[in-house]
Order: sequence, then C-alpha cells, then structure tokens
Amino acid sequence: MHTASLLFALLLGGAMLPGAQAAVAAPPDPLRFTGPLMPMHGKAVKNAPYSAEAVSEQLQRLADGNEISRTSSTMNYRDSAGRTRQEIRDADGEVRSVTLYQPADGVTYILNPRQKSATRVADPSAAARAAASAAQAKVAQLRAEGKLPERRADAGEEVIVKGVERSEGDARKQFQEKVRIQIADSMAGSRIGPAMAGAFGDARWAAKASTRELGSKEIEGIKADGKLRTYEIPAGEVGNRNAIVVSYESWYAPELKVTVYSKHTDPRSGERIYRLTNIKREEPPAALFAVPPDYTVRDVLAERARAAAGNR
Repeated sequence: MHTASLLFALLLGGAMLPGAQAAVAAPPDPLRFTGPLMPMHGKAVKNAPYSAEAVSEQLQRLADGNEISRTSSTMNYRDSAGRTRQEIRDADGEVRSVTLYQPADGVTYILNPRQKSATRVADPSAAARAAASAAQAKVAQLRAEGKLPERRADAGEEVIVKGVERSEGDARKQFQEKVRIQIADSMAGSRIGPAMAGAFGDARWAAKASTRELGSKEIEGIKADGKLRTYEIPAGEVGNRNAIVVSYESWYAPELKVTVYSKHTDPRSGERIYRLTNIKREEPPAALFAVPPDYTVRDVLAERARAAAGNR
C-alpha cells in the first residue's frame, strides 16, 4: 500500500500541472486526505533545511466498543536547495523505499534499496516551461537583432508557442497514463479505503467549510500557527439520521514552511493524526538527495516515448 500511496500522490501532482504552488512537505488538501507523504511537485522551499520523523496514526472506533489503531512513519529530509528525501521503513526499521524530489529540474526518483533500482519520473510541465522560456528568449533575441518582424497572427513566434503547448500536453498525457498503469498494477487485489472514498464524495460540503484561527504555539520547539476547518453533512444527505461534522485541525510552521501537526476527525472513519517529531534544523548530508551510483535507473517516460515513436 505504501507504493500505491506514493504513486497516487504522483498522479495527484500530475493532475495539477502546470503551476502547482503547494510548498513541498505540506500535506495535501486538508479536508480530503492527510498522511505523511510529501507532494511530488511543488514550489521549492529554499534555505530552510531540516530533518524529522513524520508519524501518521489512524484510530477507528467501532460500534461494539472495539478500536482499530494503525501507525506508520517516514523520515523526511530537506536541504537548503529545496531538495527533499522521504524514507518509508518497515517494522524492523529497514528502509523499504525512498522518494527523492529535485525541484531544480522537476524530477522525482523512487528508489528500491533492496533491488538497488530507481525509477525516474520527470515533471513534464517543468520541461515545457523551460522550452517555452527558451523559445521566448530566442524570439526576443531575434526581434532585438531585427531578424524577426513585430508580432503578427501569422508570425513564426505563434508557431513556436503552439508547438510548445502541444509538447506539454502530450508529455502530460503520457505522464498521467504511465502513473495510472502503475497504480493499477500496484493496487491489484486491494481496495481504496472508505475514508478516501468518503473524502472525495464530500466535495460539495467541504467547499462550504468554515475556518477558525487557533492562534500560535510551539510544537517540537517550532512556532506554528493553527487553523480549524469544519464542514457539516446535513441529516438525510447520505442516509444519516443526524448531521455529520467533519473537522481538520492543522498547525503550520511558517519558518520551516511545513505542517508540523494535523488532525482529521470524521465519525465515519475515525481520527487521522499527522505529526512531525525529532525535528532537527541542521543541513542534511548531500548524499541523501542523490541516487546511489550502484543503482540501476529506469526512466519510464523516456521508454514510453521511444516506444511511441517506434510505433509511428
């Protein structure tokens, strides 16, 4: 399920492209999904290095008084350049998978330490933005040199821009198709939990959520600002006798630009708590953010692009 969660996060990131602005290491949409996973895409947070253990807890109380409790954790790292590393460990503390995000070139690597392999996933919008920027610079240069007339509807500049847009769209389509295939493979025989399904079904009520400021306090020695968002599902909307109140409490540290604590409460699924512990502000070792030299790297998007070109 951890692999499925990673790939689901990638799909959400791809669906928001281009222009995702969420700060790396902040949880996803608070009233829809919470967990220890970092978004795979986002605006780089520079000059705020840290490392911490991210703990995710879920508590579900059953009608007969029984309780189901689950806890998982990851190790999160970020350096001054904004690069991030997230390690998922098993019960014995062994690292099962690692996700590296390099915002400078918009590339995510998913590492498998046991197999010494890495899967490279490029952000297609980053490549498209770079191509568009290069095209605009070239147009400006040619115009300054008098080699390109003023902009007209039939000017070559329009052809360049349209070409970039087509390339971006094709890349995004390939990216999303590839991630969907990986999700289907990794989730075969499993099911999406009721909490996830219920969260997406609550969209029309969540859109009317009210927000209350909770002030500031220190968490793990870091100043954090709190908010409480709440929405209500009226009686009878989902077969419920009484109104259902869903809430999300979050504490965000402006200095680190991360959420250090959050609590999602829904009487249908229970409580989900996310918290950072053992926060350290020093610069993590640079080697943590690079693919080890003895790993085999597979670029799935490039492979699919070559295959598509060969079939034309």
